[in-house]
Amino acid sequence: MGKLSVRNVSKNYGEKKALSNLSIEVKGGEIVGLIGKNGAGKTTLLNIIAGNIYCDSGAIYYDDINILENNEPRKDFGILIEPAFLDYLNTERNLQLLQNAMGIWDKKYIRSRTKEVLEIVGLAGKEKKYVKSFSFGMKQRLGFAQALLNGNKLLILDEPFVGLDIKGREMVKEYVKQYARTNNVAVIFSDHNLDEVRSLCDRVAVIADGEKKYDGEVYSRKKYEITVSNINEALIRDIERLSDSFIEMVDNKIVLNNKDSINEVIALLGENTVIKDVNIIDDSLERFFEA
Repeated sequence: MGKLSVRNVSKNYGEKKALSNLSIEVKGGEIVGLIGKNGAGKTTLLNIIAGNIYCDSGAIYYDDINILENNEPRKDFGILIEPAFLDYLNTERNLQLLQNAMGIWDKKYIRSRTKEVLEIVGLAGKEKKYVKSFSFGMKQRLGFAQALLNGNKLLILDEPFVGLDIKGREMVKEYVKQYARTNNVAVIFSDHNLDEVRSLCDRVAVIADGEKKYDGEVYSRKKYEITVSNINEALIRDIERLSDSFIEMVDNKIVLNNKDSINEVIALLGENTVIKDVNIIDDSLERFFEA
C-alpha cells in the first residue's frame, strides 16, 4: 500500500490560524499518533485529510495522487471522526446503507462483511438492535466498524478510545496493530492519552497552535545536566568509561540520562573542576502539555 504525504497545509478560520504550513508523512504499515492540547489543530488536520473540510493552501498526496484534486483514493480510506448514524435504523441497516454509498450492492457480501466487522468491534449479535438504544461506548465501537468497512489504504481515527472501557480500548489497539502490519495500511490517529499513544504508535507528531512541534520516536524520559567551569578531554573519556548513562558534553554541560549516575560523576570530577549547577531537563512528551 501507499504513503500519505501532507505537505505545507494551512487552514484559517477568520483570523485564527488552525494549521500553519504543517507537513507529515505516514507510510504503509506505520501507525502515527497526533497529540496536543484541545484546539491544537489535530481534528482539523484529520478532517482535511478525510475531505470533510478544505484547506487554504498546501497539498496532500496518497502515493502520487493529490487527493485535494482527485478524490478517488479516499474511497478506500476508513474514517472515524464524529461518527454519524441513523438512530431510527438498526445496526445492520446502518452498515448496509454505508456500503451502498460506497457502491457495494452485493447482498451476500454486505451481510458477510457486516458480520465480520461487528465481530471485530465486539458488537456481534447486535445486528438488529436499534442505534438509538446504544450507549456512547457502543456507538464508538460502531463508528470503528464503519471505518473498517473500507479502510484498506488508510485509517483516520480521531480519539478512537473515547467512551470505551478497558476491554474495548485493548480490542481497538490490538486490531489496529494487526491490521496495519498484516495489510500494510497506514494509520493516523489523534488522542490525548499519552499512555495509549505510547502503546500503539510507531511515531508521534506533536501539534501546538496549528504547528508541528515534534515528529519522532515515542518516549518518556528526563536528562540531567551537570554544568562545570572547565573540563578536559581526558576527564570526559573517564566519564564515558565510568558511566553508561553519559550522553554527551555540550558547552561545559555533562549530559546524563540516569540521575543515579550524578554522584559518581561528581566524585570523578574531583576538586580541580568547579561544579556550577545541576539541572533536570524534561525531555518527555509530557512537556508539550504543560501550561
